[in-house]
Amino acid sequence: MPGRSAGWRIRPARPRDAVAISAVLLAAGLEAWADFLGAERIEAANRGRQHQADLVAVDDGGVFAFVAWDATTGEIQTLYTHPRAKGRGAGRALLDRALDALRAAGHTEAWLNTEERNERARRFYERHGWRQEGPARVRDWHGARLVEPRYVKHLEPGNKKQDAASPPGLHDSA
Repeated sequence: MPGRSAGWRIRPARPRDAVAISAVLLAAGLEAWADFLGAERIEAANRGRQHQADLVAVDDGGVFAFVAWDATTGEIQTLYTHPRAKGRGAGRALLDRALDALRAAGHTEAWLNTEERNERARRFYERHGWRQEGPARVRDWHGARLVEPRYVKHLEPGNKKQDAASPPGLHDSA
């Protein structure tokens, strides 16, 4: 069944998912960035915030991963998986669905930025055909300097899930 896999499924995000989506981002962010940004900064920056999502992955424990994209620009804005669910293939499946949506919107290329010190996310994207291209985005985030390389992926028209045959591995914290 499309959108289902090994005890979890993908569905459109709903307004009532907002708290769970924020909890996923916080848990994934703490795991990926605490070593170089500090847990206190990450927690303070996300306290009381709600984050946008287009699709979520859910299991019996609730929302455990999400993705958001901008169909106007072709940007993958966010892709996060809660540490409790890494390696289950949800990050990859969500990213594939987001790329399908961008193809359907007429894009031939998708792009994203991810923090240069987030090696796990960078390996994930590179393993799935993304290439670093163009200047990195440099910005201040709650008093920390972030350098975020730009990654690009060519989208073959009408070729949904063009690399879906590769096995799922360790997934994202992008």
